Amino acid sequence: MRVSQTLNPREVEKPFRLRWVRMTLQLMLRAPVRFSIAILLLGCMDAFVIRLLPNRIPRIWAIRLGMLLLPLAWVVTAALARGADNSTQNWKALIGLTRPIVWLSALAIGLGLVTLDVAIWQLLFPNLHSEDVNLFSGRVLHFTGLQAWMVMTAAGICFFPLLVLESGLSFAEVRRLSLSATEINGPKTISWFMTWMICVAGTLQQFVPAYGLTMATWVVFAGVLNYVAYRDIFERRSANLPQPAAVPLVAIGSQSVQ
Repeated sequence: MRVSQTLNPREVEKPFRLRWVRMTLQLMLRAPVRFSIAILLLGCMDAFVIRLLPNRIPRIWAIRLGMLLLPLAWVVTAALARGADNSTQNWKALIGLTRPIVWLSALAIGLGLVTLDVAIWQLLFPNLHSEDVNLFSGRVLHFTGLQAWMVMTAAGICFFPLLVLESGLSFAEVRRLSLSATEINGPKTISWFMTWMICVAGTLQQFVPAYGLTMATWVVFAGVLNYVAYRDIFERRSANLPQPAAVPLVAIGSQSVQ
């Protein structure tokens, strides 16, 4: 299909890294309930995988299950971030999650991560048995969060928001647009930006493991950051929308009396 001109990526105003971080934090603080639930669900998933699945599947495959989770989590986070930014688009963004191509595309990215991991382990650690892999609290999410750089490299920083919020695009078109957005805005800049944030998240995970919730917070934060980057590059909007002003109850009461 022919891509709309409004989907042409732009080069955003530099420096953009701290601006994107600030906008991401503001969005998460604007809607703390939805993002806290997302973080808690990821933490519960980590506990479920560690306590139940290693008894049924090899431990290394329990970790690889977490690799499948990252793209799926970012799909959901893209819709949540849109709703936090623009409440009038909340349901439209959530309805975007009902399209099968969204989940199939995210699953394809996850399967690519797992395939790459299998190849690396076979090449570097051919004699390592799955029983030798230690599973501790937060281990699954730790590996999940560290895959962020690989996903950004393979799919670009705007892949998941484009996938969810721009209907009618194929997997190949979404990936092409996302990689183009990364190329226009400096792949090295964005790569080092993501590397720096992953290092910070990994360090915090070591000192403040919080039963996996530290890395769960990073996964959600990175997903919201993807949305902020998409909005700046494709929608030409570098700032969050202002929150709608609350209508005073006194004013409502006076209008009903009239």
